[in-house]
Amino acid sequence: MITLTILTKNEEKNLENCINSFKDVQRISQILVIDDNSTDQTREIAKNLGAKVIKRGLDNDFSSQHNFVNKNTKNNWILSIDADERSTPSLVKFLNKVDLETQIKSYSFYRSDLFLGRKLKHGENATNRFIRLFDKRYGKFHFPVHETWVTNKPVQNTNHTIDHKPDRDISSFLKDINEYTDLRSNYLFKSKKRSSLIDIIIYPSIKFLYNYILLLGFLDGMPGLIMALGMSLHSFLVRSKLWHLNQKK
Repeated sequence: MITLTILTKNEEKNLENCINSFKDVQRISQILVIDDNSTDQTREIAKNLGAKVIKRGLDNDFSSQHNFVNKNTKNNWILSIDADERSTPSLVKFLNKVDLETQIKSYSFYRSDLFLGRKLKHGENATNRFIRLFDKRYGKFHFPVHETWVTNKPVQNTNHTIDHKPDRDISSFLKDINEYTDLRSNYLFKSKKRSSLIDIIIYPSIKFLYNYILLLGFLDGMPGLIMALGMSLHSFLVRSKLWHLNQKK
């Protein structure tokens, strides 16, 4: 059987739709929500939907939060999902049929961004894969931000998709960028990394050209342009904040 795990922080608008999108996965015998001190109705909603809830501060370390929740599941197989993600019909069928007794101990899925009313088909967000189904006995999450499941067992890349952020608008997009660049720049600072004027100028420019031109982001129209600029802004803010942290030091 499988445990569905979800990390939350003030996700009352997303959590019910997220959990309900997996209700037809018959193998899910446990839903475990680990909540970062939400101030809204997140925990109450989770409990009403049959989830077990653990309250624990994130402390700017997503991997630590994931590894903690993994230790508290009753099943070895875990489906790790974000509250702003949704299952798809093909993914539900896959989860109900996949053989969990083979040498494969981890499975990756595409994540499809639904942005400003349009499903992005180009740019780096359209080609990203993430390991979300895994046997917790054969790996561990690494890195405090942009956490990654690391395993020495075989990983199977599937063609199934998870829908991501179906209700995201520009304001929430910019809020996410600001929060994640805070975490990323602090991680790099603690790792003794530095940033220069050249880094701040060159990396964001290359990021935009990579997403908008090389990966054909322009074919996604205005949402594709805004996403490419947002990814460039992400690169700019990480390096700018890193420079500022070193200056304050």
